[in-house]
Amino acid sequence: MNKETSEKKESVLKILAITGFIGIIILIAWASIQLVSVVPSAFSSLASLAESVNDPSDEENGERPVDSLTVTSNTMLADAGESVEINWNTARANGSYVFSYECADGVAVDLLSTTGLQSIQCGSNYNIGNVDSTTIVIDSEKNRYADITYNVSFLGTNDTRPRAAGSGTLTVFNSNVSSDIALEDTDADTETEEVETESDVETPVTETPTTPTTPTTPTTPEYTQEYVYAIPTSDPNGITNLAARYLFVGEIANNAFVPGALEEGKDGAIQFEVKNIGTKTSKKWSFTVSLPGGGEYQSESQTALKPNERAVLTVGFNGADVSSHTFDVEVDVSSDSNNANNDFSHKVTFVD
Repeated sequence: MNKETSEKKESVLKILAITGFIGIIILIAWASIQLVSVVPSAFSSLASLAESVNDPSDEENGERPVDSLTVTSNTMLADAGESVEINWNTARANGSYVFSYECADGVAVDLLSTTGLQSIQCGSNYNIGNVDSTTIVIDSEKNRYADITYNVSFLGTNDTRPRAAGSGTLTVFNSNVSSDIALEDTDADTETEEVETESDVETPVTETPTTPTTPTTPTTPEYTQEYVYAIPTSDPNGITNLAARYLFVGEIANNAFVPGALEEGKDGAIQFEVKNIGTKTSKKWSFTVSLPGGGEYQSESQTALKPNERAVLTVGFNGADVSSHTFDVEVDVSSDSNNANNDFSHKVTFVD
């Protein structure tokens, strides 16, 4: 009896041992499955952490912060066509500065250098060298008062983004524009006008001065014409509006206009602009300029101007023994919606 009981207990213990062993195997298998599912994500997280530590883009994409430039101008209110000097504090590094201005309706900006005016487009950057100032000329044709924002940035040698940047604002005043006058189209011709597609800048035209036959006939001056294009799209049903404005006086040296004072008895030159501020390509046009020596210069027919296109003209003249002279410039064009801005007068005092 005791032998049978002992054998039964031994059988039960064996069964329990086998069951426990199987349970341990199942538990180990389950734990292995869970560990396999957790380990890849853990290794992935570690890899991501290492990558972020070694990748400089984790700190603002590895780009250094842009320092501030203090940008100022010699005036906060400038007349249209007036020169404005812009200054800034310089960066202590090798590189150059770029200038740009934000687009505004009817506003155009020129950079003034020793070679004359350089027309620039809004929203574009222009390298002006390693300098601490620049001079601009602002024109506003549509509004009596117009605000513009300009920007100056510094880029070091081989840089692809600015190291320092600053901006400023000023207001341009045009006394010839009235806020309550609306332009009306006086051109009854509404037939479709063929728009030229050529975008190349035309070669400046130069006329050789001729010698007068009598002392009372002034020498025919020389002039050059430069075309500047800025989105010239013509509306066949729009209006044409040519506007003339004075730019500078100076001299022509080595076939280039140099702004400066006029001297008594010496050759000089006047530079002015004719711009189509309308929405339709103009007809061909001409201009006249009164000369210090007496008489006037009458130009030949000029190429039509597309909307927002302008011609910068430089008229040279022989020296005259006068102390002052009022230049009267008049543009003659047919089918113009506003003749009030087709001419201007500008008095200049000659120096000894």
